[in-house]
Amino acid sequence: MLTLAIDTATEVGCVCVYSSNEGLIGEARLGTHRRHSEKLLETVDFLLSSASISIEDLDFFTISIGPGSFTGLRVGLSTVKGLSFASGKPVVAVSTLEAFASMMLPTDKLICPLLDARKKEVYGAVFKQNNNKLIKIVPESVAPAEEILSAIKGETVFFGSGALLYRDVIINYLGKKAFFRPEPLNHPMGSMVALCGLQKAERGEFSDPERLVPLYLRKSEAEIKYKL
Repeated sequence: MLTLAIDTATEVGCVCVYSSNEGLIGEARLGTHRRHSEKLLETVDFLLSSASISIEDLDFFTISIGPGSFTGLRVGLSTVKGLSFASGKPVVAVSTLEAFASMMLPTDKLICPLLDARKKEVYGAVFKQNNNKLIKIVPESVAPAEEILSAIKGETVFFGSGALLYRDVIINYLGKKAFFRPEPLNHPMGSMVALCGLQKAERGEFSDPERLVPLYLRKSEAEIKYKL
């Protein structure tokens, strides 16, 4: 199976073309989220043309559904919906944090991806490995870093923009039980989004593009102000 995977949930977006037979065919990062809308389709076209692949050659699209940047998620999802409707190809949606956590396998430590959610909060979840597969032990949530850390007792590897921002807080909670990844690994990889998508596609876990919505976890500023 051949998929085009898109992740615009974080500051550094990514696009990937991945085959279940050949592995990674092409991958590119978009740069800062303020330019995702400008660069996304251009990058998709570049990757596909570089590999001599057309939209018709793809079996499905994979989208990183969140949590993450409200604007970024809307850009990515609207693009994938448009491509799906135009081509008739199905869509697989994967958790941004789960795809991010997959980058750390294999490890005997707990895995905690943290993304800066602003407002002194993070998007986070906690996973552990079982037979080289992820098991979610703390589901995706948006909360102060301290709240997520309070559920962690053992050695844990932290990464993501939230881990960078709250590094001192994490060390204060866990001390030598806290481990951090090098800076380049603090951004999701399109290839891991694609791989998660392929695994779900093999299980037949496709999403209805018309009903698919981002995993925001909290209301937008506009919704909050409207309620007031």
